[in-house]
Amino acid sequence: MRRTLVAVALAALVATAGCAAFGGGDTDTDAAPTDDVVEPSDPAANATGVNQSIRLSVEDSVAGSEWTSLSVEYPRENFTVESAQHENVSLGVDTDGDGELDEQFNETHISGVNNNAYSFTVELDTGYTLASGDVVVVEYPAVNNPAEPGNYTVSVTLNDEQTTNATVTVE
Repeated sequence: MRRTLVAVALAALVATAGCAAFGGGDTDTDAAPTDDVVEPSDPAANATGVNQSIRLSVEDSVAGSEWTSLSVEYPRENFTVESAQHENVSLGVDTDGDGELDEQFNETHISGVNNNAYSFTVELDTGYTLASGDVVVVEYPAVNNPAEPGNYTVSVTLNDEQTTNATVTVE
């Protein structure tokens, strides 16, 4: 019986392990994620094609405006950003701070995905008006991690007006 219970618990853990990436990855299950983060689905050094989950809290500077873009700039000498197709980029907004997406958008809301070797910008036509306290969530599927483990500072810009620095940890 004990082995069965352990096997079922392990299966449940494995099955839900990837679910935290889009919802935030906060380890406190009683609190919704609130910190601005850029979190790789695979934090290993030299990992390629890594899905990056970006969570950014909306500040007053952009509140009241339509969500039109999100840009992420990595340290150019460490990360490599590949191009991604519109349908591979995921978008949403957590409006009530519970860590769940209340608004979701698909590739029809993306007017452009641009990248260079160290950054990407997703241009949007969402029709969604940002509110202070909203958390925008974007998953970008094509980032190559650096060869060296460490903490790297990444710059995230919302609507070309609000810029926040976040840390990406590579193991």
